[in-house]
Amino acid sequence: MSNGNPAAHGTDPLAAAATAIAGPNTATTPLPPGLPEVWKKRFELIERAGGLKMTRLKDLSFGERIRCNFNLLAGLFGPIYYATKGMWKRGLAYVGLGLAGIVMLETLISLAGFGHLLDGVHYTGGWIGLFAYQANRDYYKKIVLGDNRWL
Repeated sequence: MSNGNPAAHGTDPLAAAATAIAGPNTATTPLPPGLPEVWKKRFELIERAGGLKMTRLKDLSFGERIRCNFNLLAGLFGPIYYATKGMWKRGLAYVGLGLAGIVMLETLISLAGFGHLLDGVHYTGGWIGLFAYQANRDYYKKIVLGDNRWL
């Protein structure tokens, strides 16, 4: 006999709704006990923003969005930063993809006859942007979701 309690049927509509809202990016691995407070705050911001897809990013303040999406140390030290965080595979993958992209872009521009425009081009900003933008999400993938693959 049913008492009208959804939990008695093994389904809780509130839990199902929370899972549907949170999406597939919810935490699957408990946070390690020695995780610094700054990373706990960043992970909480990523969760509030909607997980890896950041579907609710606009709900955060400007400063929270910056803390969620940008990591200055990762931008400055790139693959070295990734290696110290145990994400050396992703660091190497980004370096390889970045170099391949630069070679391809320079080749196409040179073949189009605009090679002289590349004389003073530096790619530092692109490297900084790539590593700084991806670092927090990649570390979230590694620690919270248990995903430490190449990409």
